[in-house]
Amino acid sequence: MAELRGTTVETSIIRVVDGDTVAVTILGREEKLRLSHLDTEESNHGSDKPVTPWGKKAKERAAQLLPAGSPVTLEFAGNEPLAVCLERYRDNFGRLLVWLHQDGQDFQERMIAEGYSPYFNKYGYADFESHHDRYLAAERTAQTAHLGVWNQVEVNGSEQRNYALLGVWWTLRAELIAAYRAFRAARPELLNSRLHYAELLDQAKQGEDAIVFTELRTYTPVGQNKAIVDIGSKAQPFKLFLPDVEGDEGQRLLRLLDGRYLPKDDHHVRRSYAYVRGRLQLFRDEPEVVVSSAAQITDAPPR
Repeated sequence: MAELRGTTVETSIIRVVDGDTVAVTILGREEKLRLSHLDTEESNHGSDKPVTPWGKKAKERAAQLLPAGSPVTLEFAGNEPLAVCLERYRDNFGRLLVWLHQDGQDFQERMIAEGYSPYFNKYGYADFESHHDRYLAAERTAQTAHLGVWNQVEVNGSEQRNYALLGVWWTLRAELIAAYRAFRAARPELLNSRLHYAELLDQAKQGEDAIVFTELRTYTPVGQNKAIVDIGSKAQPFKLFLPDVEGDEGQRLLRLLDGRYLPKDDHHVRRSYAYVRGRLQLFRDEPEVVVSSAAQITDAPPR
């Protein structure tokens, strides 16, 4: 039986959307859940990932384990009050990020052990060490038995996703996030653009300086010599505003972003995560940080 470490809430299943996504009701409102540390293959079109036979099997398995109306316990990755958790722990599309438990069993652990998903650490290792250890052991169980995603030819007819390559990139990202968590424990002023979005918004309204740990995903020119770098989140929209990309310093900044941080695709990986220091401001009610020098973007927080 898995030990629950974070804030919990009891609810019941409305429906299974995918192998790693379900709908429930919380406080009278329907919520979609993106189950943390699962990344099953797709059963529905609409993603940049391919729909696969094993993705459809993952959805079938989730529906078998989680029939409509079945009671479940949701666990958040922190110990804040429920109202704070409902605001803080959401993915790029606004879905709640939680672990799901049923009858004392960790649903994520079971799906990983059965080969329906790798231990998905692209957005960080499981926050609690006991969860991390269980998910890592579950993944090794599936790998040694050559189950599911670890046997692509058997379950899909051909390799649909290169999990060995993806795993290297995910682990790099997870290590960067683990380092941030350690820095944050000693320096609570460091903000995470997703977890501390409300605080970021407040500081942007005041035009304060801040150090923000954030993911850098896309670069878009705006106007004649300006650009923005987006983190790729609809639920927590945060941007870097580059006021001059044509000058010498602006060009150095662009070369740094291109060579070190901005990902190209799964075969040309970059660090993605960085610490950005600068003045916060609002643009169309969304927070952004003004970046005019490459020195403002670093791998570790400036002292």
